[in-house]
This record gives sequence, C-alpha cells and structure tokens, in this order.
Amino acid sequence: MLLTNDNYYSPEADMEYMSCSQYQGFKECEAKQLAKLQRRWVDKPSQAFLVGNFFHSYFESREAHQEFCQANIDEIYTKTSIKNYYKALDVAEKEIAISGKTDINPEEELELKAPFEQAVTMIKTVENDPLMKTFLDMNGKNEMFMTGEIFGTKWRMKMDKYVPDMRIIIDYKTVSNIWETTYSTEKNMRLSFVETYGYIFRAAIYSLIEAQNALGLTFDEAYKQLQDDTLNIANFFLLCVSKQEYPDKEVLRMNNRNEYIYELEAIKKNLHRYNMIKEGRMLPKRCGQC
Repeated sequence: MLLTNDNYYSPEADMEYMSCSQYQGFKECEAKQLAKLQRRWVDKPSQAFLVGNFFHSYFESREAHQEFCQANIDEIYTKTSIKNYYKALDVAEKEIAISGKTDINPEEELELKAPFEQAVTMIKTVENDPLMKTFLDMNGKNEMFMTGEIFGTKWRMKMDKYVPDMRIIIDYKTVSNIWETTYSTEKNMRLSFVETYGYIFRAAIYSLIEAQNALGLTFDEAYKQLQDDTLNIANFFLLCVSKQEYPDKEVLRMNNRNEYIYELEAIKKNLHRYNMIKEGRMLPKRCGQC
C-alpha cells in the first residue's frame, strides 16, 4: 500500500509495516500486541500519554494542538470550566446568528487541569532555552514520515521534526526525571531513561531508514557502511524536558555507531518471529503479566 498521512495509523498500515512502537509492543507481550493489531484490544490513553501528546502537538502546529485539545477536552480541562465553555459557546452562536458577530471567546472559559498546566510550563521551558530554540527555529518538516526496510521487513517511522538540508532528526521527549536511573535485571546494571525506554533503538531505526531515503541506499548497503564506519549518519537529537515542578531540560545527541549495531543485531534475532506472528503462522507468547 502507498502510505500517506491519512492512512499512516490505519489497520492496513499496521499489518503491512513494522514500526518502533509495534516492535516494542511485541517485545513486551506478543499476545497483547497481536490483539492490538487485530483491534481486539485498545489501550486507554494514560494521563502521562495525554500530557506527552499535548506537549508534542504544540510544537507540531497551532491547528494540531487545537484539534488535540478539542478531541480530549474532558481529560485536559476542569469540569466546571467545560460547562462554562459550552454555555459561552451557546451564547456566542446565538449572537452570531442574530447580529453576525460576537465579542465572546468561549475558549477563555477553559481552565487546564494541573498536569496540563505543568505541560505549559514545560513548553515555556523549551521555548526559553537558547539551544532548544535554535532547534525549534530550524527550517524543517514536522511530523514527517518515511518508509524503509530493516532486515527484509518494511518499516515506517514518523519524525517529530526533520531538517533535510542538515539531515537532522529531532525527537521531543517529556520524562519524569532526566537523570533518574532504573535497574535492569536483564543487563544487571542501572540504565538512563534513554536506554530504559528504547530511544537508542529508535534512533538506530530512524537513522537507517533516513539513510535509505536521503542517500538512496538499500538497507544492506546502509548497514554495511554502518558496520564499516563509512556511513554518513544523520544527527539524531532528543530535546528532553522533565515533568518536575521546576522542569529540567537537556539536548542529547544520539549517533553512536556501536550502540546502533548492537540494537540492530538484537532486532535481527526477533524480527522473523514477530512477522510470523503477524501473518498468523506462529502462536504468540503471553507475558503472563498484562
């Protein structure tokens, strides 16, 4: 299928293309991820997820942010202010119908719930930081998607921002605490949030797909050049801001060749199995926890 912005998140696209979130879903629980692909299970958006999307949509565009807020009005705004909003909207519509104009702005009645007030503070923190503002002001494309191949499997990705002239990929991240570490029983060591939540894995996938599109390479060519240390890798930046009362901020550059190879080799071991599960040729394992 030809992927577009309209069908990017469609069931058909989910079945035809692998993605970072889909792969991570299979890694966490194969049975649950298959149920999600078959629309037998739908995750209810958590407040943390909504706060993250509130933050992301703001930097995508004014229209995208307004659309997101309207679609999630009950979760974002206080109940009292929503009632006042609809009352003001009703009055404004009547005035427009009678006189063709109104001085009432119903949106002024809306009051954000505390977590989203904090998200506004986080947004201002990013906008007021000179280095982060440099990235925000770059002439790039927001929410741009690309497709490519990873070990013979079709993948899709959507970048928060892509600067084609400089080959810069920008990803916005809201985290509880930028410097907090968590213990990994798998690796027997403490990991940063970047490692814990798979952002090195995401950077590796994005960089290999970007190389295929920007440099006209096949995956095999790009991966061989990565291994030979001759690949001109795009710069992948995380613009991070914490959800603390006084938000911390940091710009992290991700372009470590050895870490990318480590992540890609791990993908190589699992990808065939996950494809077999998607195609119904292998039964998924249950994690026993979700």
